[in-house]
Amino acid sequence: MPLLMAFRRWWAIFFVAVLALPTIGLVTPDLPGPMRTVLEPEEHWWEDAARRLDPYINNAFGFRGAVLAAHRRYLRFIDAPQGERVLQGENGSLFIRDNNALEQSIGQLVRPDAIADFVRVTAALDAKMKALGGHFVAMIPPNAHTVEFQDLPSYARRQKKAPTEYDLVDERMKAAGIPFVDLRPILADGKKDGRVYFRYDTHWNERGALLAFNAAMAAAGRPDLAVTPEEAYGAPVDKPSGDLLRLGGLDARDPPDQKLPWKEPFAEREEGLTPLTGVIEGGKESNLFPSQAFETGHAGPRIMVIGDSFTHGFWPGLLAARSSAFVWTHHQLCNFDQGVIDRFRPDILIYAPTERFFLCAGKKSGAAK
Repeated sequence: MPLLMAFRRWWAIFFVAVLALPTIGLVTPDLPGPMRTVLEPEEHWWEDAARRLDPYINNAFGFRGAVLAAHRRYLRFIDAPQGERVLQGENGSLFIRDNNALEQSIGQLVRPDAIADFVRVTAALDAKMKALGGHFVAMIPPNAHTVEFQDLPSYARRQKKAPTEYDLVDERMKAAGIPFVDLRPILADGKKDGRVYFRYDTHWNERGALLAFNAAMAAAGRPDLAVTPEEAYGAPVDKPSGDLLRLGGLDARDPPDQKLPWKEPFAEREEGLTPLTGVIEGGKESNLFPSQAFETGHAGPRIMVIGDSFTHGFWPGLLAARSSAFVWTHHQLCNFDQGVIDRFRPDILIYAPTERFFLCAGKKSGAAK
């Protein structure tokens, strides 16, 4: 009896040819593909092949360009994010994967040293403001994963653990007597009247930003500076773009996000504002988020915000309308220039790093001590 019956021999040839394709692809023309990031296996790869050899194989398989191009087309066909930076959630929602934001929000990542650093930095800022006779407020704008937890994939929701880093920060700040606003219940309550975060963008929307601003003013002892939604913004308009769509290589989605255009005088502007000189020193700036320092020409407290994109893109108009002078500067992971506080001498200082950026990086020369 032959090893292979006649009708099976053609199938054997076919399967051998298919198995040989990756090898053939190594020496035949291919479509252009992304630049290879690993050009050769690590030394002694056989001792830990899963870690040392896999990266090379992932960069050197046959027909790499064609396979990756087909994969991209497939992801676009099913409207799924490309790459590893964007997470697809429920109801079409998107979430950033950078900086372990998902693991942080569901309590799978807890860093006691980072929490201790946050308490230490805010305690020093609180002491400085008390010495200046002003008010200090700390707050952490939550990750979208924290506020829109119900839209995370079901596997992520099932892995939620307590306490999270945010829970521990809130607990430690209260124990230390440092003014801290837990924005989570405020934003959760605000969701009863509509979205407070964009669906396809990393950030909160104008409703969320206004809720946080008003909470900061109340915590600073100036509830009179709060702005009502009716004063602040107009009817919603479509926002077809979003940083998560861009990062995920996705087209505009339907329905689109909606933004709320700021009304005057709460829209960001520079007209009518006088730049403050001698407050911001060159060479100590964030490249993406340059500092702002202005006098507004009307009465009000001097307000300074140390924040990031959550406040940089949403609060300048509010600050201009509610202060006699204001400064916004980036926290730079605790490496901000603390000399700005001494030169500006604010009445209200707000420290507001986003949840995934609240930790401190290594100190640099001239940074906050």
